[in-house]
Amino acid sequence: MLENLIQRINQVKDRSDARHLFLILEGIYEALRSQFVVSAGLRIGGTTTLVRSAATDAYATVRGKLVKLTAATNMPVLVGTVVNATFNVFVFTIDEAGNLFTQMGTAGGTLAAVKWPPLHRNRALVGFVIINPTGTGNFVGNTTAMADGTVVPNAVYVSPIGAFNPNAQTGV
Repeated sequence: MLENLIQRINQVKDRSDARHLFLILEGIYEALRSQFVVSAGLRIGGTTTLVRSAATDAYATVRGKLVKLTAATNMPVLVGTVVNATFNVFVFTIDEAGNLFTQMGTAGGTLAAVKWPPLHRNRALVGFVIINPTGTGNFVGNTTAMADGTVVPNAVYVSPIGAFNPNAQTGV
C-alpha cells in the first residue's frame, strides 16, 4: 500500500528538500490515481470521422475517483490536419466529472518523431489514435473518414490501461 505522500514528506526535516521531493513524487502519485482499469476499446465512431469507445462500459480512476465511460461513447471531434506521408496522434483524456477532451500531437516524418501533446495531470488517458495518411491528400480532422480509401489515414486505435505518460522524462 502506498503511504500518504504528504504524511511521509512531512517527516523530512529540511523543508526545502521536502518540497523538492513532493514535486518529484506528486506526478507519479497522480498518474497512479488517474488511469483506465478496463480498456476503452477505441474504434471507428458513430460517424466515420469520429472515434468511439467499445460496445461495453469502460472504467477509470481519475484522481482516485471511479469514472465510467459508457459503452459506444463518441470521443470529441478531431481538430487539426495531418499532412500526407507524416505521422501524428490524437489523444483522448477524461476528467473526474466524466468530461472528454482531445489533443493533437506534433507531426513527425516517422512514427518515432511524433511529439506527444502535454497531458493534463488531473485526467486519465482514454487512448489515442495514430494517423499516417499515405494516399492522396491530407487527413483533416472531423472531415476525413477514418477509413477513407483516397486519403488512406491508416488509423491505429490504442487503448492503454494502467499508468502511461509518454512525456515522463528522466533527463538521461
